Amino acid sequence: MVEDLAFHLMDLVQNAVSAGAATIDLRISESARGDLLTLEVVDDGSGMDRQTLLQAQDPFFTSKSFKKVGLGIPLLKATAQACRGDFHMASRPGRGTRVRARLQMSHIDCPPLGDLEGTLLSLLVSLERVNLRFRYRSARGEFSLASKDIRRQAGSLHFSHPDVFRFLREYIREGLGGLLNPGS
Repeated sequence: MVEDLAFHLMDLVQNAVSAGAATIDLRISESARGDLLTLEVVDDGSGMDRQTLLQAQDPFFTSKSFKKVGLGIPLLKATAQACRGDFHMASRPGRGTRVRARLQMSHIDCPPLGDLEGTLLSLLVSLERVNLRFRYRSARGEFSLASKDIRRQAGSLHFSHPDVFRFLREYIREGLGGLLNPGS
């Protein structure tokens, strides 16, 4: 297993970018009543046929020519299953891919979310040509953002511009402020 779930989110988004996604939906929901943490990444990339979809869950398969193994998806699947949750992956060629992992939040092996703020900032700054849509939902409320909307407000300034970056950091920090589970 990995130290935190933000690692998995970053890996899934990178997979979507590699598949040519123009839009990536990153959703996290926390259900205290159901004791479930759900991570979901949906993209409009090139998608996979059934054979590739099955192979993507095998740690000894990767579509990346510079790697010999692809551990990201198999590790997330193993983590979800080890935490009394489940894992689901669906894809269609030309239509994109959907990955969902649910974990029992109270399970002793459930990793923390990690640095969600830093992960979001990194993704927003590095994904210039992708519309990243993010939503975090818990019993304490909801926070969402879309990079397309932020780009419109920033005008010609890149997200790495100090003023824009500072705005993004504060916006994310304020938005997630009271929503995250204290154990995250």
